[in-house]
Amino acid sequence: MPRMPRGIELDKQGVYHLRAQVAGPKGYYPLQEEENARQLTLIIRHYVGLYFCEAAGFEIMGSHYHLPSRFEPYRELTAQELLELAKRFYPGRYRPYLRWNKKEWRVFNRRVFHVSELMRNIGQAFTRWYNRRYGRKGSFWADRFRSSETDDLEGTVQYVELNAVRAGLVSRPEQWRYGSAWMRKHGQDGWLMPLEELLQTEDRSKAEGLYWTGLYWCGTRPSKETDALIPVELALEMERKHFPRGCFLNRYEALSRGQAIGTRESIQGRIQACRERGTYQRRAHPIPVGVGDLYALRPQRKSYLRI
Repeated sequence: MPRMPRGIELDKQGVYHLRAQVAGPKGYYPLQEEENARQLTLIIRHYVGLYFCEAAGFEIMGSHYHLPSRFEPYRELTAQELLELAKRFYPGRYRPYLRWNKKEWRVFNRRVFHVSELMRNIGQAFTRWYNRRYGRKGSFWADRFRSSETDDLEGTVQYVELNAVRAGLVSRPEQWRYGSAWMRKHGQDGWLMPLEELLQTEDRSKAEGLYWTGLYWCGTRPSKETDALIPVELALEMERKHFPRGCFLNRYEALSRGQAIGTRESIQGRIQACRERGTYQRRAHPIPVGVGDLYALRPQRKSYLRI
């Protein structure tokens, strides 16, 4: 039976939660081996740098990995831009682009804006390395990668970066070496989406405070019953580190129940975008959190959802 095509529209910006699963029986965790996880990290970083996308975060677990990313809308590149990009794709002696016709250049142009092509490159490159390293044959990955669109990139990144914590492998997200929280902690996040962009603020210090505090508090809540949690004491410790005046020591309802936290402009933009899609119809404006100039997006009520 033929596969259903993915509903990916190249002509508009796409924000995706990407996941790929290892082929193997239950309990098979080849990506927990340090050498394997390190090589996959290098491959992900390499190809993200070639495509017109930004990785907002990533996490490599024993049997799968997560890669929340934002893709730019498709545009026609100049001949020089395409040539320089092709040289980076094929840096060795194999240079197929020297024989490409106009149609093949157009295909290459669309390729570098396509999420499926990125995941194909990552998957094939790692499979080739893994098979050579361990003297094996066949596919390393199970079926196709999975992708889901998201309008909450910050929340998706938090979910991804808490995988190792919730699996009980570490107590703090930045302790898991093969994830974006570790890279941000150790200053190796230059290839990732800047925190200012992820948190929609121009202040780097403020973005870091919101990122770490939000990540830790999110980790105090489970996504399922069996999840390990970040102790509340550690979340409070992180909060005091980034907000020394203790502005978050009081219990603010918006911080625990709001769907998003940010500046008034960023939250107003989210509300408007949701209304345009017909998924949010409350007559509510951004709700002041009561801390600084932060605002919250009030949760949607089921009775307002358009069926």
